[in-house]
Amino acid sequence: MKRNNEVFIFQIFYDQKSQQVLDPGFIPLDNTSNERPDWFEFWVIRNFLNKHPLEENAWYGFLSPRFRTKTGLESKQVISFVDTYAIHSDVALFSPGWDQIAYFQNPFEQGEMWHPGLSDLSQSFLDAAGMSMDLPSLVTDSTTTVFCNYMVAKANFWKQWLNLANRFFEMAEADKNAMSGQLIRPTSYGSKLNLAPMKTFLQERFATVLLAKGGFKTVALDQSSYAPIFTRLFNDDFRTRRLLQACDLLKQQYNLTRDNDYFSMYQKLRKQITFKPFT
Repeated sequence: MKRNNEVFIFQIFYDQKSQQVLDPGFIPLDNTSNERPDWFEFWVIRNFLNKHPLEENAWYGFLSPRFRTKTGLESKQVISFVDTYAIHSDVALFSPGWDQIAYFQNPFEQGEMWHPGLSDLSQSFLDAAGMSMDLPSLVTDSTTTVFCNYMVAKANFWKQWLNLANRFFEMAEADKNAMSGQLIRPTSYGSKLNLAPMKTFLQERFATVLLAKGGFKTVALDQSSYAPIFTRLFNDDFRTRRLLQACDLLKQQYNLTRDNDYFSMYQKLRKQITFKPFT
C-alpha cells in the first residue's frame, strides 16, 4: 500500500519482557533507563517531543507495550487506517473502552469513578493553565475521547499537547505547591492493589481536552460492533451493546449541532442501561 504521508508510530518498552511483546510493525522506543517510573509513558512521550523536531505533515504515535492486549489491534491495521484517512483528518483514535466512552458524559466523569477527586483536580489544573473549559458540562464522544494516549496525530496536534504537558509537568514538580501534593497522591488502577499517582490519569486526558476544544479533524476506529463489553460495569448482551452505541451517536449529534434534544435523549437512554458501579 502506498502511503499518503510518513507515519512514525513508536512503541515504548521498559525491559526485556516488554520488549519481547512489541509489534514489529511499530518503531521500538527504549525506556529501559526508566528514570521516572512515576510518570509512566508521559515521561517518554514528553522527552521525545522536547528533543526531536517533528515533520509538519508526518503522523506520530506513542503506544504502550500493552497496546495489542488493550485494543486487539496490530500495527498493519493501525497504519492502514491512518493511510486511508490521512487526507481527511489530523488525529486518528484507537482508544480501548468503547463502552465507557459511550456511557459516560466525558472521560473526567468516567475517571472520577475510578479515581475519586480526579474531576476537581483536573478542573483546577485547567483553570490554572488558562484553559477555558467547564468539565461538568463537557460532552465528549468516540471522536473526541482518548484513553491511554492511543492516538496517532500530525505534528500540530503534538505541539499543542506538548505545550499543555510542559505546563503540567512544571506544576506537578514544583515545590511547596498545593496542587503538586494532590497530583502525586496515590490512587488505585486496574485493581485496588495497584497504585499510581493521580497525575498519571490526568495527563491521559489531555488529548481529550485538546480535541474537545475543536480545531482538529478526527477519525476514530469503530470497534463497537465486536469489541468486548466490560462486564464489571455493564451486562454483556445485545440490548446493552445497541444502547451504548446509540448513546455515543447521540453525543456525536449533540456535539455537531448543539441541539439539546440529542443530549436529553442520551441521558434518557443511558438510564436504560444496567450499570454496576465499581467499588
